[in-house]
Amino acid sequence: MLKRFLISVFVLLGLVAGKAFAIDLNFDGYISDNAKILSNESLENLNYTLHDLNKKTTAAIAVITLNNLKDEKIEKVANDIMGEYKIGDDTKKNGLVFVISIEERQLQIILGDGLVSSIEPKKLENIIDKNVLPYFEAGKYEDGIISGTYLMADMIGKIDGKKIEHFGNVPDANGLKKPFNKNWLWLLLIPIFGAGAAIWIFVANKKKLNAQQEQNS
Repeated sequence: MLKRFLISVFVLLGLVAGKAFAIDLNFDGYISDNAKILSNESLENLNYTLHDLNKKTTAAIAVITLNNLKDEKIEKVANDIMGEYKIGDDTKKNGLVFVISIEERQLQIILGDGLVSSIEPKKLENIIDKNVLPYFEAGKYEDGIISGTYLMADMIGKIDGKKIEHFGNVPDANGLKKPFNKNWLWLLLIPIFGAGAAIWIFVANKKKLNAQQEQNS
C-alpha cells in the first residue's frame, strides 16, 4: 500500500513552537527537521529554494520531519501546525504543510484554502507517487523530501507564472521505480478554512482498489 502523506503549511522564517502545540518544533527557516534527516547542505538549499518561492509568490511551504507522532494523529499534528504557526499570507492563505513521521511511516499534506482551487489533488498524488515514495521505500528520506518539496514549490510557482530557482542538486527518481512497500499508506488532506470544513481524500492500495471495483461491477 502507499504510505500516508501530509501536505505542507505556510511558514515564516524563524518561527518558534507555541506552548499549545503538543510536539516541540524548532524551525530553521521553513524547515523543522526534528528527525535529523537533512544534512546542513540540504537544509540550506531547501531554505533558499523555499525563500525564492515566498519572495516571488508570498506562498510558503513548511517541511516538518518527526521521529514519531507521540500518540497524536498525523492529521491533527498537521492542522495544529497550520493553526499555531499561521503559515503563509494571512489574506491569500497560500500555505502548504508537508509532514513526515518516520516511526509510524506516515506523511500528510495540507493546503491553505487559497491553494485548494488552484492545485489538483491528482497532481499532488503524482508527485508523491513518482518522486517521494520511491525514495522513502529505498530508505533515502532526504532525497524524497528534496524532490517532493521542489516539485511542490514549482507547482505553486506556476499558479502565479513564476519559475522557482532550485538550489543544490535535484534527485532523479527514475532509477528507483518499483512496486510500493505494503507498510506505507498515504493520506492527502486539503482543508478549506474559509468554509470551516475539510475535504479528505483517502488513497488506498491500488490493487485493493481495483479489486473492489471489480467486485462492484
